[in-house]
Amino acid sequence: MRFWHLLLFSTIFYSNGYCIELTGLFGKISSPGFPKPYPNDQTTTWEIIVPRGHRIKIYFTHFNLELSYLCEYDYVELKSQGKVLAHFCGKESTDTEKAPGDSPFYSLDNKMTVTFRSDFSNEKEFSGFEAFYAAEDINECEKQDEDTEICDHFCHNHIGGHYCSCRAGFQLYTDKKTCLEQ
Repeated sequence: MRFWHLLLFSTIFYSNGYCIELTGLFGKISSPGFPKPYPNDQTTTWEIIVPRGHRIKIYFTHFNLELSYLCEYDYVELKSQGKVLAHFCGKESTDTEKAPGDSPFYSLDNKMTVTFRSDFSNEKEFSGFEAFYAAEDINECEKQDEDTEICDHFCHNHIGGHYCSCRAGFQLYTDKKTCLEQ
């Protein structure tokens, strides 16, 4: 059993925090010491990687971080493909700061980076956060926009991918999406 846990995650330490790589299909992450108050001056990063053809769904079951203007002190940040998906602090959203609430968040591909940061001090104790993530199959047959055709005739989604097929009298071209008359 211990060997299996080694396959699910690895930890890389760096100067002012550490990075945990998670490769399981589902899991839980939380601020250091959760449910007790999180320590000052901490940075923890989780690199979540699921199989290709999947995306990551993450949702927060508990969230209580120090509130600050534009979340500059303590925060949780979600990134995918180098883009910031969300940046959270506080317990509830305000005009300039966001808290995750009950909404799920999705990666743009099969990878997501979650970063927790606390600054050098807190005026009172905050319990931090707890979140759950899971791999979710991407339906490649859904059109991303009206101009993009995934398959000429038929698209068949399956777990982790898709394939195209043609109507009777047509043959699938080498690009695996275009149908040519026989």
